[in-house]
Amino acid sequence: MARKAKYYQRPDGLFEAIRVIKGKRVAFRGHSCREVDRKIAEYHETTKHGRPFPVVADEWEEDHEQKVGEASRENYKYAVRRLKDAFTGTVGNIRPLDIKRYISRMEAQGYAGSTVRKELSVLRMIFAHAVLAGDIDVNPVTEVHPSRGLPRTTREALTEAQEAIVRESWDKIPFGLFALLLLFTGLRRGEALALTYADIDRQNGVIHINKKLNYAYGETPRLEGWTKTENGMRDVPLLKPLADAIPDYHVGLLFPGKDGGYMRKGEIRRTWQRYCREAGLAETVTTDAGETVTSYPITPHCLRHSFATICYEAGLDVRQAAKIFGDTPEVLDEVYTHLREDRQRSAADKLTAYFGAV
Repeated sequence: MARKAKYYQRPDGLFEAIRVIKGKRVAFRGHSCREVDRKIAEYHETTKHGRPFPVVADEWEEDHEQKVGEASRENYKYAVRRLKDAFTGTVGNIRPLDIKRYISRMEAQGYAGSTVRKELSVLRMIFAHAVLAGDIDVNPVTEVHPSRGLPRTTREALTEAQEAIVRESWDKIPFGLFALLLLFTGLRRGEALALTYADIDRQNGVIHINKKLNYAYGETPRLEGWTKTENGMRDVPLLKPLADAIPDYHVGLLFPGKDGGYMRKGEIRRTWQRYCREAGLAETVTTDAGETVTSYPITPHCLRHSFATICYEAGLDVRQAAKIFGDTPEVLDEVYTHLREDRQRSAADKLTAYFGAV
């Protein structure tokens, strides 16, 4: 005698179970009784803890992308992708402490304050959507704010010891040439990553800067050319240590991505962080939440500041330096003013130490 099925089998072959949950009749159907059981269990889990965060995030993104421009939409996509990797459970199981730890890790790893605030803003909007959809009752992000007093070192330029590391390890660590080029040219990250070997003019001793990569639109960069009226269109001196380091008789990009094209935003971050770890430029810090994480206080922009110091100490005036940097003299004058003040403070400290020892 055939065993009776656990659930009613409909004329179309599907098995069906009717349950009354919170006064509401809910039908669960599947091709087998086991599938029906799974759907019932999933429903109870969703009712108790809400849907999985990635599902809610995708739903919010689809709704939100109709309300913002292209640049903002691409930035949101990048943030949502990171958040979905970080939060994989149901929205009801994500606590304010979990969010606080995530934000603290971002800060400790050297993310810009604007990036951290944007990430927190996106999280807040996704959980607000979850509240409206009935997944949760309270938005867990409302009690979370960027950390204050996080042990994080920020430097505008490298120390002498760090600069020596960049100079001496460029051929021993992957991406070392990238760091050396920034130190000896002061290029912006997007300018350096857009360089081809054809831009290296050894005959005239210059590097032609006529394009840049714009990462403001998300993970994939856009190649943009400087116009002749912009300060960015310029020739930068090719210093001998750098000329000796750059391979000759090559074609294509100086710093291609894994696929041979332009490096994507995430690939740059991972490659730079690996370089900092192997070069000894990374630091270990403890977050507000008590976690020990690796921090990356040295950014590509720090090397641009270091080159400004080199120009200052070499005796270049503001207009000469501005032309190399692709900035206005007013911007470089502000940088030089800070350098002068730093030198004055250093001199005062030395005099104070001297007279204190007498």
